[in-house]
Amino acid sequence: MRLLPKLGRKLRRWKKFKKSPLLRKLDLLHERCANSIQLEKHRSKIIFSISARKRAFLETSQDYISRLQAECTDNTDTSEPLSCQTRKQFLYNGTFHEAVGKVLLTAQLFAMMPVRGVTAKHPSSLNFSWLHVRTCCCLLFIASTLIDLSLTIYKVLDGPMSFNNIKPIIFRSCILLVCVTALNLARKWPELMMHWHDIEQDLPQYRTQKEKWRMAHTIHMVMLVGMMLSFAEHLLSMISAINYASVCNVTDDPIKNFFMLTNDEIFFIMDYSTPLALWGKLQNVYSTFIWNYMDVFVMIVSVGLAAKFRQLNDNLLKFKGLHMPPSYWSERRIQYRNICSLCGKMDNAISLITMVSFSNNLYFICVQLLRSLNQMPSVAHAVYFYFSLIFLIGRTLAVSLYAASVHDESRYTLRYLRCVPKDSWCSETKRFAEEITSDLVALSGMKFFHLTRKLVLSVAGTIVTYELVLIQFHEDQNLWDCDQSNYS
Repeated sequence: MRLLPKLGRKLRRWKKFKKSPLLRKLDLLHERCANSIQLEKHRSKIIFSISARKRAFLETSQDYISRLQAECTDNTDTSEPLSCQTRKQFLYNGTFHEAVGKVLLTAQLFAMMPVRGVTAKHPSSLNFSWLHVRTCCCLLFIASTLIDLSLTIYKVLDGPMSFNNIKPIIFRSCILLVCVTALNLARKWPELMMHWHDIEQDLPQYRTQKEKWRMAHTIHMVMLVGMMLSFAEHLLSMISAINYASVCNVTDDPIKNFFMLTNDEIFFIMDYSTPLALWGKLQNVYSTFIWNYMDVFVMIVSVGLAAKFRQLNDNLLKFKGLHMPPSYWSERRIQYRNICSLCGKMDNAISLITMVSFSNNLYFICVQLLRSLNQMPSVAHAVYFYFSLIFLIGRTLAVSLYAASVHDESRYTLRYLRCVPKDSWCSETKRFAEEITSDLVALSGMKFFHLTRKLVLSVAGTIVTYELVLIQFHEDQNLWDCDQSNYS
């Protein structure tokens, strides 16, 4: 029985070798073709099943997305699907309009710069209207400031006039003038920003996001630091007033004493009432913000203009000492002239604010230095007084240096022109250098003075001169005496 399988195998082998070599090759080829056909069929079945699954998944996903969009459309009652937030909406484009948007939005909370569209990406969205709510609030605050100024003038003129007593008149007059100027500037702001944007598009563009972010970061930090220090000064002022009100008790109510002390020009004529007290305090808070904001605004405009000159200078730095054609220098010269014309337009728009800012700071520095000769009645008064004095001097110095940076950046261009090789020197480079040398590019105060680094020493010398004159007529007195009608 065991021999039968062996005989069967030998018989099949004998039949196989009995065939000719050609037949054996044909049989082998037939087997290979059959195997390949089966393999292809199996592979096609797999591919068909995968594509069917993928097609079903895509159809399901598309149906799911369409259903979500339909639901969003039904919920929002709009004909367009909801747009998702993209990465581009969170990136800076390097324009001054975008960088200053949040700063202007903060100013609108305190009844300044009533312009719509300040947070939009493009300045074409800016719009000013006399019938808008922002403009009405601004006009209401101007009327309120005018009433407050009238009450202050009546109170001051009723008593003896002195260099220290007229301080409330100077303060409120500056606030009123700045508010009116800012309202006029808001009317021109859309046109100014469109002109600024056109010039920015013609300049050499920023290449990295860091370069686009730099100007906006500087503006936001100037605004944040300035307003935080202003807020700290106001808190110290309130603590000092509370301390003073606790000593000089006009009534038994400490809250009433505080409001009568801080709003003495109102209750000098009218009887005390809670609505008048709240109106006076709100007026004081808004006025304090605007008093500090006018310096911050001058610094912000200066940062923007200096950044445009720096943007041009960075491009010149890349080609410093290289052989460049005359067309390159002609293009850069035109761009430089455009920035200069922009600087002139902005100077005409904000020169009155600059004038008020510097004259106001000069007066208050002299007053504070004169008061420093008197003895402080308490620690709270001393802390508030010296913090206010240091903040005032630092703010004035910051405004001077930031405004002077516009002039400095406009002069830096001349350094790169002096590095032009002799073979590349042409009529365009000569004309460019002559324009930089002859023109004075800087912000000014109504054209009476230009904000350069030399102005810092001039202001310091003026303060010292005025202070020496005032000391000759100074009489040592307690400025926080309870019998004195004016507290400051």
